[in-house]
Amino acid sequence: MLLACDPRGIGVGVLAVDSRWAVRWSNAVAADRLGVTSDAAAGTVLADRLEDGSEVVRRLERGLAESGQGFVAEARVRAGPAGAETAVDLWAMRAGRRGSDAPVAARTEEGGDAFLVTVVDAGARLALRAELVRLRDQLAEAQKARERLGELKRELASAGPAPTIVGVSIGIRRALDAVERVAPTGATVLIHGETGSGKDLIARLIHARSPRAGSDFIAVNCAALPETLIESELFGHERGAFTGADRQRLGKFELADQGTLFLDEIAELSPAAQAKLLRVLQNGAFERVGGSETITVDVRLVAATHRDLARQVERGRFREDLFYRLNVFRIDVPPLRDRREDLRPLIEFLHARHARRMGRPALPISDRSLRRVLAYRWPGNIRELENAVERATLLADGPELEIELPEAPTPEMGADRRGGGAGGASVGSASNPRDVLLDLTAEQLARIQIMHALESTAYRVFGEEGAAAKLGVNPQTLLSRMDKFGIPRPRAARRAERGE
Repeated sequence: MLLACDPRGIGVGVLAVDSRWAVRWSNAVAADRLGVTSDAAAGTVLADRLEDGSEVVRRLERGLAESGQGFVAEARVRAGPAGAETAVDLWAMRAGRRGSDAPVAARTEEGGDAFLVTVVDAGARLALRAELVRLRDQLAEAQKARERLGELKRELASAGPAPTIVGVSIGIRRALDAVERVAPTGATVLIHGETGSGKDLIARLIHARSPRAGSDFIAVNCAALPETLIESELFGHERGAFTGADRQRLGKFELADQGTLFLDEIAELSPAAQAKLLRVLQNGAFERVGGSETITVDVRLVAATHRDLARQVERGRFREDLFYRLNVFRIDVPPLRDRREDLRPLIEFLHARHARRMGRPALPISDRSLRRVLAYRWPGNIRELENAVERATLLADGPELEIELPEAPTPEMGADRRGGGAGGASVGSASNPRDVLLDLTAEQLARIQIMHALESTAYRVFGEEGAAAKLGVNPQTLLSRMDKFGIPRPRAARRAERGE
């Protein structure tokens, strides 16, 4: 075979084959691609070196016959001595006779046609193709995930926040029936219940079941706000209204426009804030602190308190006209001690939620724990129960959930806790102090708890080390409970209350 040019310096594999596709000449690159030496390449039939070689050769011949030009076919070279298999691209063209315009012309010695074939490693191209397929799959999955996320967002927006209230007791059913009655209306609601009984959940459920569910639900804990900031929080303030007011701020009423405003512990409002709140309820209008512009809003008010507001009115601590404005529709949330039949489902619900958050399995509650739970009065209501369940979930290491009761109110009453573990006591022993606790009323237990907190803090109410912080309540709330139970206020508390 004669060649019109010398391809030895070409960086790709080049073969010259005859009409039987037998190699008549090969450069070193092509021989290496075929897995043979340059000397052994001559005489090798191309189809013998390829996986499905005969089919590849037929594709080349068909392509050349139909196109009249060069044709590319993908192939795989048979495993060489190293056992590797290489993907290659074969580009074939019919070589012209002597004098042809083809860039590389060749002819056989017999004068027949010859083919020129380039052999190019296709590994990088196939890797890119596989990566492209992978990226397209990922893009399709991401698009599906985005579409699903959009559907979930739309479902969530249409459903609105729906708090879960667990219980089958008469008291909780009565409260839920009241919610269903009043939620579709625009009436002001007053929720009454002990601390930790779930008043905020009832308020959120009212909002979720109302036509305002698509708007904002704004919650304010009046007991947690200093008296000097209550008006600013509720009604906003103008720039320069007081020291530190470096910009205008919108109040909760403006933020809750077209939605629901929940005022928790409303009995803690100052007389000035009560008067301004009354005006909003009457006219739907108010001014920001330090401002003169009258602002009109459309807000549904839901209030909550653990106090007897009627009694507060009698004592002169709450405006009578505001009381009547708030007491349009009252919902009483029962304490947990009156919902004994709800304890098991509540524990199961709370335990499942905390177990899911902690990545732990949900366990059945042990009979021993259930008996102790049913015997305890739960003065802290659902909030106290949830704390106990969360602790039990965190410490669980057996087949059942073991709930230890909270610490006894006084050291003397909690001295013998061997039967119930840390913070708990076995029930039924004649010498067990827990039996004494079971004979006490909720008010008696609360009074003992407050007295213990005051004694253990040297009668300090305020501050991080004070009795209020120890009990987990607002100092003003603690002072109010002390008044309710006839516990004299300590001198330091009175000074702090006056700001001295």
